[in-house]
Parts: sequence; structure tokens; C-alpha cells
Amino acid sequence: MATKNLDITGKVCPYCLLAVQKASASLQKGDELRVSCDHPPAATTTIPKFAEDNGMTCAVTKTAPGLWEIRLTKK
Repeated sequence: MATKNLDITGKVCPYCLLAVQKASASLQKGDELRVSCDHPPAATTTIPKFAEDNGMTCAVTKTAPGLWEIRLTKK
């Protein structure tokens, strides 16, 4: 199982989602994508919905004021 990191801090939608889509395309079963994000709609709504729609688990953790870590795992 591999872990990929993606930092999209400072970016806004739709770039956030497009970057996650591109980075997650190469994930294999059990692989994890860790995303650092400071755009609230992407962190709390858009990326978790994308994960759900594409068969991935998603865990969102607020790591600092205005900063989230999103962990997507391919099922």
C-alpha cells in the first residue's frame, strides 16, 4: 500500500477537485492520498463527496485554524 501526498493549500475550486481527481486516478486498492487543503468548501464538501462517489473512504481532520488534512483511501 502506497501513500501519496498532495498539497493544495492556496488553491480554490475547481482546481482543488481537479488536482484530487488527477492524483487519485493512479491509486490502487488500499493506497492512500493525503491532501492538505485550506479551502473550506473543498475540504468539507467537494472532496468528501468525490471520494464517496468514486468508492473511496474519506477522513477529514482539521489540523489548524483554516487547514484540513483529508485522507482518501481506495477500497
